[in-house]
Amino acid sequence: MKSKHFIIGFAAVAMIAALFSGCASAPHYNPALPVLAVSQAQYADIRPYGPSYESNPYMEPRTLIRGKLNEFFVVKLDFNLAVDAKITVIADATTLDGKEAAKAYDQYAFVSYWDANTSYEPDNDAKAQMRNTIISRSCIPSMSFTQRAGKSTLLMPMIGKNPIPRPAKLYVQVAASTGESVVFNFLLE
Repeated sequence: MKSKHFIIGFAAVAMIAALFSGCASAPHYNPALPVLAVSQAQYADIRPYGPSYESNPYMEPRTLIRGKLNEFFVVKLDFNLAVDAKITVIADATTLDGKEAAKAYDQYAFVSYWDANTSYEPDNDAKAQMRNTIISRSCIPSMSFTQRAGKSTLLMPMIGKNPIPRPAKLYVQVAASTGESVVFNFLLE
């Protein structure tokens, strides 16, 4: 009788383990794809976060009188990691004469930007809380962070005054502790 209960218990635990192991939240590493990729985020990349700046943190805030005060250039970072890796990001946006044109933002700086540029009460407003949740799930956590193995995408906004002075050279370098590195250069005209 004990062996029958043991077998049933073991089978139940095995089924539960199989069920949960099949529910991985991140797609698995694909050796056919590059380990790191950096590009300009397209509208399709930010559209899922909402149709306006009130819900979508990757769309510039607007005021009734002055319009857009800032311009966003959103960088998309794609990861395809076989193992967890330490990631380092270097980002710079300058005019041709070397003046800063835009600044790269991580999660903390981006939340602070939105808190300073909206009239909401950040701790009590549902829209602000939703926007901060989106930022915590989609924006790079810092300029140096650990990224879990598998395929994933993070965004990094670069923000300057509207309009960002043109022409501007945008430079982003992403390096992984596994030895891979990629450089993204973009001339904003």
